[in-house]
Amino acid sequence: MAHVGVLWTSIENSRHARRVVGQAERGEPAAKGKWALASAGLQISQLFRAVPDFILTFEAGYAAICSDAQWCALVEHELSHCGVERDMYGTPKFRKSTGLPAFTLVGHDVEEFVGVVHRYRAAAAGVQAMIDAAAEGPTIAEADIDFACGNCQG
Repeated sequence: MAHVGVLWTSIENSRHARRVVGQAERGEPAAKGKWALASAGLQISQLFRAVPDFILTFEAGYAAICSDAQWCALVEHELSHCGVERDMYGTPKFRKSTGLPAFTLVGHDVEEFVGVVHRYRAAAAGVQAMIDAAAEGPTIAEADIDFACGNCQG
């Protein structure tokens, strides 16, 4: 089980001229230099009581106006970016020092997102499995999160 921290922001963000309303990041600070790294780590620890494995950030303005289905699809989509490193055989990796999973950000692996498309009829990215799931219709409700993810627009 990963420790996931969630942040709200009122600051609008965009990437490639598209609005970003959600983003998944690794929890460990990306600062450079020992002091900057220590300072960033302290701030994150104070927010979450420990450095989380992942931090999900959501724009509050979007959350206030989107439908329940759009919100659920966005959250599930961002969670789909949170994964475990795998070795060359596809086996999950674990940290030798702690025995805990080696967490990493996951790109758009089709298998990870077919479920989101199936449940919410999110935009399919030209992949047949996603198109088939979208053609079947949503099992919960329609949503379009293609534009929303900060990781996807990178």
